[in-house]
Amino acid sequence: MNKYNIVRHLIAKNSKNMVRQKKLLNDIEKARQELERCRIYFDAVKDPYLVDYAIYMEEAAKSKYMYLLNKVRKNGLKIDYKNVFPFLNKNRKTS
Repeated sequence: MNKYNIVRHLIAKNSKNMVRQKKLLNDIEKARQELERCRIYFDAVKDPYLVDYAIYMEEAAKSKYMYLLNKVRKNGLKIDYKNVFPFLNKNRKTS
């Protein structure tokens, strides 16, 4: 292999990884939004059966979210936790 082919191979490999990383980050954002919708739904329902349903929905959304975050960690990606866990920052005071 000459230098040109090596560079081309590395660029192609990196671009495939970038596509996977972007998709994974996009999936995380969708899961975060789904979790937020579940929390809003839980706050809105009054019927005891719907409260149970809302709890199950939220637990499922949390599981999906945590699965994706673990996948990120296994792939060695670096993510700013403030973007991934925005609800942690709501109660914190900024200096």
